[in-house]
Amino acid sequence: MSNAAALRLRHALETAAVPVRPGVDQAVVHAFERIMTGHTEHTDGTFTVAALCAEAGISRATYYRSPLAKIITGLLREPDAPRPQTDVLAAEIARLKRAERALRSQHAAERREAHTTIATYANHIQALSLHNAELEVENTALREALQRGGTLTALPPRSTASAPQLDETPEA
Repeated sequence: MSNAAALRLRHALETAAVPVRPGVDQAVVHAFERIMTGHTEHTDGTFTVAALCAEAGISRATYYRSPLAKIITGLLREPDAPRPQTDVLAAEIARLKRAERALRSQHAAERREAHTTIATYANHIQALSLHNAELEVENTALREALQRGGTLTALPPRSTASAPQLDETPEA
């Protein structure tokens, strides 16, 4: 518990004019402070009456008979009351889980976009591979025509869909 939270508890005890008696009351105060700081010895650190009693080593009936029960309950009902570290951590866990869900959603959207981009590139690669294969066939045909002694005529630039044109002279 921070110094301010410890001071608030001490101040609440002093203004209530209730002396902290050795034994039960002192055990309740120490258990309260251990729970608020997150240094519990016998519980999981949640701030409940049962946890406070277990931490103090007293029964619930004994706790409720103590004048400190009313003071501690009143102190925790204040809006800016100190909270146990477990409550703060639980709120932080909830915030982090919301952030994780948002990041997972964003990651999923980025993956979908990446898969779409990959599919588009794969289609482009396939089209370029087909065009390259057509050009290789055309190039092979032109080389064969040159080896057979044919003449080649230069053609104007062609579109990508036109077929190769060969001008071969028959061999005599």
